[in-house]
Amino acid sequence: QQAVLLDPGNAEYRAELARILVYSSTLLTIDQERIDRLQEALQMINSAVEIAPEESMVHAIKSFTLDWLAGNSLTQADNETMLNEAEQEAIYAIQLDNQNMLALAYYAEILVDQQKWIQAEQNIREAAERAPELMDVRRINGYTQESLGNYSLAINEYKEAIQINPNLTFIYLRIGANYRKLLQYEAALEYFDKAATINEQLGVNDSIPYFSIATTYTQMGEFFSAGLNARKGLNFDPDNADAYGRLGIVYHRSRN
Repeated sequence: QQAVLLDPGNAEYRAELARILVYSSTLLTIDQERIDRLQEALQMINSAVEIAPEESMVHAIKSFTLDWLAGNSLTQADNETMLNEAEQEAIYAIQLDNQNMLALAYYAEILVDQQKWIQAEQNIREAAERAPELMDVRRINGYTQESLGNYSLAINEYKEAIQINPNLTFIYLRIGANYRKLLQYEAALEYFDKAATINEQLGVNDSIPYFSIATTYTQMGEFFSAGLNARKGLNFDPDNADAYGRLGIVYHRSRN
């Protein structure tokens, strides 16, 4: 934000700010707040497009922003409209620069969300071979493998992503969720706990890791531990109606 203020005509800074705004939305647990953050990201990237309409990376990040906004849309029609627009932006970004592996990775993520899994896997495989050092590429490869039910492969790719960007706690949550799919509950709890610990170190009050822990304990039949963690999550987010619902589910499963 400071860079954009100092150099408002720099499209690259605006694009990077938009990307950060999108990723920061994962820390917001109330739906409307998350949508507002993604709308802010869209406004920022649109301003970057106005400044540099022929810049591949700008269109790549717009495709990423639209894809995540589509995932938080309130209606199916809005979801499909935004996904189609995201796909067009990604294709245009690749046309402008066919060496832009970030654009190819974002295109793969959009294809997963459109349930075009074969095409998605082809694209992300190419991106992973050519740019394995990019966090986004690793994350999206993990997301693609998870969508295909390849949970062990997804875990491996997500772990590579957090090696590159160790403070992105939502990726730890995805690792935990995949371990839970494999019924490896102790490993799942370890990664949920890591997410909670990192948030604490960063001063982020995020209830999601605690509810992930609670859900895991519930599946293990350890309802007392589930209730403790669900209540801790609720304390972090007392104005979130969903948090009360999640705690209610834990109590229901424990016959309380």
